[in-house]
Amino acid sequence: MKLQRSMALLVPLVVAGALVAGCVPPPAPGPGPSTTTTSTTVPPHVISIGHIDAFEVTINASALKVQIEDETGPSVVYRDPAQTVLHVKPQAQIAVPNPPGAFAFLGAAGAPVWLLPQVQNANLLWPGASTDRIAAGALQSNQVNWTVQSVSGPGSFHVYQNGAFGAPQLWFSSGSGFPQTQQLSVPQHAHFNWAFGASGTYTVVMRANATLANGTPVTSGNVAYTFRVGPL
Repeated sequence: MKLQRSMALLVPLVVAGALVAGCVPPPAPGPGPSTTTTSTTVPPHVISIGHIDAFEVTINASALKVQIEDETGPSVVYRDPAQTVLHVKPQAQIAVPNPPGAFAFLGAAGAPVWLLPQVQNANLLWPGASTDRIAAGALQSNQVNWTVQSVSGPGSFHVYQNGAFGAPQLWFSSGSGFPQTQQLSVPQHAHFNWAFGASGTYTVVMRANATLANGTPVTSGNVAYTFRVGPL
């Protein structure tokens, strides 16, 4: 009799406990898996010494491709100018001749100028231009137009070759307005004097244009180069 009474009292308690438990909200869900991503910026490759072809042109399908042909290491590497810094070391600093004569475009007599020379200096960068990987006959007139679209930087910018009796032959000069265009033969490999009128960072925008043998015009589009003159 006592057992039946105890059971009768226990049943309502169990039912009430179940109802209370059913009213308790489920625990809040924990945080989901992290979706945070870390962006990685690849630092530019700096070239300070040795031979490169800064303006190396090839045919890529229906376009021209401009790269830096880097021969400073054990094997040739073709680099994207947008991911490269061409370093003009402090040791490149010289003075404008006194009197300047034919070199007056570089500045006043005795003024500083940073020069990567046409003839290799083993301690400096030696940049050239090349169309060597384009076969003769692939382009009309076997010719590529090399254009400097614009130059921004703290000083003047000049590209020239040593002419007869040492007289300079200007290819590009900030003494005149940009854009400026010169012609490279196909195939051709050439070197130049690259002169900068002040230390700092320069952005030089170049492009290549030509016409395929079948009459189709082709271009590389604008390609921006970064030159760092003086200390890095």
